Amino acid sequence: MPCLRCNEIKTIQAHLIPQVFCKEVQVGKGHATGVKEDGSFYFSQSGTFDKGILCADCDGLLGQLEEYAAKILKSIREHSKGLSFGPKIVEGVDKEKIVRFCAGVLWKYSITQEQYGKINLYGFQDDVKRIAYSEMDIPEWFDVAIFRLRIHAQDDGVFAYRAPLIDRKNRVRLYRFMVGGCLFFVKVHRKKMRDDVLTELWLGREDSFRFCIAPAQQFEEFKISKDLAFNSEKLSSFLDRQDEIAKSKT
Repeated sequence: MPCLRCNEIKTIQAHLIPQVFCKEVQVGKGHATGVKEDGSFYFSQSGTFDKGILCADCDGLLGQLEEYAAKILKSIREHSKGLSFGPKIVEGVDKEKIVRFCAGVLWKYSITQEQYGKINLYGFQDDVKRIAYSEMDIPEWFDVAIFRLRIHAQDDGVFAYRAPLIDRKNRVRLYRFMVGGCLFFVKVHRKKMRDDVLTELWLGREDSFRFCIAPAQQFEEFKISKDLAFNSEKLSSFLDRQDEIAKSKT
């Protein structure tokens, strides 16, 4: 299948969640794992990739945004240590690049296969692609809110990453995904959101870049990962097998 953006015949292994974010989850000799639809686990230190959607040039353009986002999210983690919960403003961040980075993540997941977590962008798919590749101005119906999910006051780590999935708040369609220790809510809907904490955090609301520090324990991303890590016999057995394999190679 040719590149789904430019029709170049030769495509590459395009990471759906950028590899830099997948590697951040690893601690020491720990394993990063993915969960399949049937509940089974697989070793996933480099994340999921699709080799039939993008050519090197088109993937590389999104990669530039991904590298910038990784740098900013690392800075957010480091500078959030010891700060109180709540909204924070950061100077010197190109929030347009962050918004276009989010568009790139969503668009890639809208063109991948069902087995890799394909999402439906409904009638917005083509415009989301154009946002990602800076082919159009960022419209009012596309906006981003960011939460730094912190486990404790001195936390500057990353406990999980999560692929995009659809969500709704006040009948407004959102997509949520987690990378770099931060949870993203992306609005892809013409209806305006009212009476919700997200309305104070949208990047399109003001010129400044803002995010919110929040306790990870209040979000499903932490609850799910904690449950998998401590209460799943299947995951425990899987990791035990990985340790045995590693020992056999030494």
